[in-house]
Amino acid sequence: MREISLHILDLIENAIRAGATVIAIAVEEEPDQDLLCVAVEDNGPGLPVPADIAADPFFTTKEGKKTGLGLSLMKFRTEQAGGSFRLERSCLGGLAVRATMPLSHVDRSPLGDLAATLASVVCTSPGVELRSRLRVGTREWRVGTAEIVRGLPVGGRSEIAVARRVKEQIEEGLSALQVSK
Repeated sequence: MREISLHILDLIENAIRAGATVIAIAVEEEPDQDLLCVAVEDNGPGLPVPADIAADPFFTTKEGKKTGLGLSLMKFRTEQAGGSFRLERSCLGGLAVRATMPLSHVDRSPLGDLAATLASVVCTSPGVELRSRLRVGTREWRVGTAEIVRGLPVGGRSEIAVARRVKEQIEEGLSALQVSK
């Protein structure tokens, strides 16, 4: 996976598979400190093993599989770009995955199409509440599926309508904040 948004998608899919119903995604830039921070948190059951084992490419909780590359690939890409990677308890009660890396590092993966990634999750997992936060310095943009659903007319709350609104609002936030690609 060469784009951060695809790592985020993998983490979201893992959280949903583990039973999470609320997932929070944060993409934060600190231009003055040359930092990019990405976090994905959930309200699932958390890790069944210590963090160092969970990030091992030969550990997986999926039946019939012998490898679990999602966390290990994200860890590798983060460290390749001179960053740090942590797995810890989320304030939502489940797992928090945090990656911090230099924004300008030549090996930093591009963000990718975060708006389309999150919209696809809305379409495929309608019962999951997504909360996203974009921040550049002190400027912030939040988009949440619960708020979007409340803002739509009762008859217009289909997954496609919510996904379209998520995509539009994330794109608007990325543009307004001028988030690095």
